Amino acid sequence: MNSNHFKKICGCYATGIAVLTTTHMHQNYGITINSFSSVSINPPLVLFCIDKKTHFNTPLTKEKTLAINILSESQKEISKRFANSALTNQERFKGLDIITEYEHPVFADTLGVLFTKLKATHDGGDHWIYVAEVSSGQLFNGSPLLYYGGSYSNLNPN
Repeated sequence: MNSNHFKKICGCYATGIAVLTTTHMHQNYGITINSFSSVSINPPLVLFCIDKKTHFNTPLTKEKTLAINILSESQKEISKRFANSALTNQERFKGLDIITEYEHPVFADTLGVLFTKLKATHDGGDHWIYVAEVSSGQLFNGSPLLYYGGSYSNLNPN
């Protein structure tokens, strides 16, 4: 199948957006994802996919723990910042309001956060498919930031 046609068809499926964060050797790392799903309730498992060429894979596989920040509709710029591979980690986190009581960065105004530990990694073509077990989480307020048809959206478009 033509890759552009495949992307266009898959883009018809609206997804939420999350930023994964971890801390390795006293440095924060983060990446935007929209390939995230719950897998199991007992035990609580989630999965997400990351391009194999992405530098985030190294600190993630070394640290093995991470926070999954589920973004609110007010966090489009955070999503863009952590999706921009031209930015350094320091540039990505610069000036952001981070809740500091957690092991890994959690953004203020996030809808919710899950704290997880990697359980399995699977080959998924040009991506790694990670399965992680959720140890705890926190629910906040707001509406989700969505991605649909190649652009950002929300539940109540103006």
